[in-house]
Amino acid sequence: MASKQELIDYVADRTELSKVNAAKAINAFVEAITYYISEGTPVHISNFGTFEVRKRAARVSHDVHSREKILVGEQNIPVFRAGKALKLATKQELSDEDMVIETLSNMILEVQQHD
Repeated sequence: MASKQELIDYVADRTELSKVNAAKAINAFVEAITYYISEGTPVHISNFGTFEVRKRAARVSHDVHSREKILVGEQNIPVFRAGKALKLATKQELSDEDMVIETLSNMILEVQQHD
């Protein structure tokens, strides 16, 4: 699993951002996703995926200590649904360059379809 620091280092290495500014960008990204989904607004990043909140229905569970049945109320659960390019990258083990090309190609096709 990549740590937050590894993500910061990766972004800094791939861009002209300093590590401090890369950290600010990643923190702002996480903050924005958290804000929007906590307000009930899904966040869609084309060809990457969608962050959203789904309701988990109330259910009967068991207390692990007493084994008694307990009612667990309805809960809001944050979820991420992977987009097409991300799914392809993980299934076919595409290189970073291939993933970028695939993502850009899909974005161009989407723009052309909307025109």
